[in-house]
Amino acid sequence: MTSIDPYSYCPGGTGKKIKFCCSDLVGELGKIQDMLSGGQRAACLEHIESLEKKHADRACLVTTKALLQSALGAQDQAAATLDGFLAKQPNNPVALAELSLVEAVRHGPLAGIQPLQKALELSEDALSGRVVASIARLGEMLLMQGQITAARGHFMLAYSLNPQDEASLQSLARFFASPSVPLLLKNEQMLAAAPDGVGWKAEFDAAVDEGRRGRWWRAADRLKSLAAQAGDSPALWRNLATLRSWLGDAAGTVAALRKLAALDVPFDDAVEAEALAQLLAPRGHEDLVDEVRVDFDVRDFDQVTETLASDRRAAAFAWESAGIDFGDQPPPRAAYYLLDRPLPSTGVDIRLPDVPKILARLLLFGRQTDREARIEAYLRRPDVEAFRTAIAALAGDAVAARGEPEKVDDIPAAEAALSWSWRLPDDTPQEHIRALIGEQRRAAVLERWTVQPSTRFDGRTPTDAAADPKLRIAVAAQVLLIELSFSQSATLTLFAELRSKLGLPQPTTADLKTAGMLGVAYSRLHRLDPQSLNDEELTSYFQRALQVGARLAVRTLGQALVARPGLKGKIDLASVYGHLSDLEENGDEAIRYLDLARKAAEEQKQSTAPWDLEELELRLRRGEPREFARLMDHIQQHHVREPGVARALMEILYAAGIVGPDGRPTGAAAAMPAAAEPAETGKLWTPDSGPAPTGGTTGKSGLWVPGD
Repeated sequence: MTSIDPYSYCPGGTGKKIKFCCSDLVGELGKIQDMLSGGQRAACLEHIESLEKKHADRACLVTTKALLQSALGAQDQAAATLDGFLAKQPNNPVALAELSLVEAVRHGPLAGIQPLQKALELSEDALSGRVVASIARLGEMLLMQGQITAARGHFMLAYSLNPQDEASLQSLARFFASPSVPLLLKNEQMLAAAPDGVGWKAEFDAAVDEGRRGRWWRAADRLKSLAAQAGDSPALWRNLATLRSWLGDAAGTVAALRKLAALDVPFDDAVEAEALAQLLAPRGHEDLVDEVRVDFDVRDFDQVTETLASDRRAAAFAWESAGIDFGDQPPPRAAYYLLDRPLPSTGVDIRLPDVPKILARLLLFGRQTDREARIEAYLRRPDVEAFRTAIAALAGDAVAARGEPEKVDDIPAAEAALSWSWRLPDDTPQEHIRALIGEQRRAAVLERWTVQPSTRFDGRTPTDAAADPKLRIAVAAQVLLIELSFSQSATLTLFAELRSKLGLPQPTTADLKTAGMLGVAYSRLHRLDPQSLNDEELTSYFQRALQVGARLAVRTLGQALVARPGLKGKIDLASVYGHLSDLEENGDEAIRYLDLARKAAEEQKQSTAPWDLEELELRLRRGEPREFARLMDHIQQHHVREPGVARALMEILYAAGIVGPDGRPTGAAAAMPAAAEPAETGKLWTPDSGPAPTGGTTGKSGLWVPGD
């Protein structure tokens, strides 16, 4: 049986040592610990209930009983247990911490913050391990519900209180690595002390001390009470914004950030504060574009199948590689893009106005036992009329629309203006594709977005709003958010041109001398001048950029790293070249970086398999069957027995639809993906879109655009 130290603090949160609190239960507490360790939850609960007949209202028994009730799914019973106990002992921090988790399950994770804050405020002398564990657990629940900033605050607090908490450390690492979390949300957060020489410094710093100990609610209240005296202090509003974000108070966070942006602070600081406010503010329905589904009955399946397969206004794609999950339902017989014009016979020298736009994705289903053959079409609502005209011209009476378009999702209007979906002929030269992408990107940023009205700008376009002093910072903030979503080095010049067009100041160069304790902010790393950094600084900031997925900075600093001969042998050059390849939109240049990565790996006595696999995936995307076959043969001959290689190879082939879940070739195995068929912009993260996915730090990801 587990031995319980009678001089340790009571696990029930009484604040007393077991010897002076429940010495008569020392043996039973050991039994309870053994049953918990052995996973005997139901038996342990039954044992505690029997003990309560003799030892009623003992904190160590009641709080553990509630923990077990909650773990066994009896949340209402757990709440009743805790409510009854807290009515008699309202200042028990462990009971409050357990209540926070129960309330989080019953009413959503934000409901758990208040009782947990009260538990922390009552933990004056010693902080119970169960309270600390509740902080981390509530952080997990907040993350699962998409409360990103509050989750981050709880993970940071849990780790600071218990550096041995590997789970919180790993959660923080996933947060910083996720390419779907906007970079501004990853900037380091530290509560600032009051400026020297102000009369309210003692009260301000006392509030900050409360905040650093996790008593965020009390700290925020004390800082807010100082607003009459220190209302023009940037530190006050920056701290309030940080505390409120950890508390999950989105409205309060946005208000504090906008107050900060309106103060006499450097323009870049004001822009970043407003950009954060835009990230965290709820989206307005006026600025959303609906994504809809339109269903069609197929009256003549053979005719429709033949038409879709032969007409150049339809382009087949492999639904297996598109990430579509049909669950237990039969998959479609075929999938097509419906184009706004016939696909040209050649893409050589094709002009941008002649590139067919994808109006909709069509999924063709055959007849089933309980339903007729049908087509499901997915598109954006503004394209519905053009789509109806196109489908009528293509299929005629062979299909008939069933009902009105049904909304399935929505996206920010800004994203719609900045993204595009097209189909290029298969023979379009790679160099020409890059030129077309650059031309399209310029048009999207400089022409389409600048004339897109937004409720964020009082219904005005960015061009008009930028000329209004009241809206200038809001426009600059959106420009910053869009810029940070790109990774191509050419976009730095593009956004300098955009700011010039809108009459906005250019961002200042990041300076290590004025960066403070935390160093240069992640969102400004790409503005560092690599030539001003010594080898140690350059290496350190590259690693920081890599850890948080600051793509522009990874590119800028990485190129500087590989250009310094003195660093050869001191850093993993192969890895740096690999990251540069990941960020390169020029396929030939990406392959050049992979060749350099292979050469560096050989010099470093490392396997070249990671770079062979990356090139295999790239050749697959570019539609180059000979190079793909060459690499497949090389990997199978020389690397397939190395740890993890066979699995990575199968994952690449499965993602491309070349093999199925069972590892056998699919119908798509004979067809290489066309390089001239760019994918549509990926789904974006917004405050109400749920938890951010985890993933690598510098892989190519969908454009993140702020939504109103």
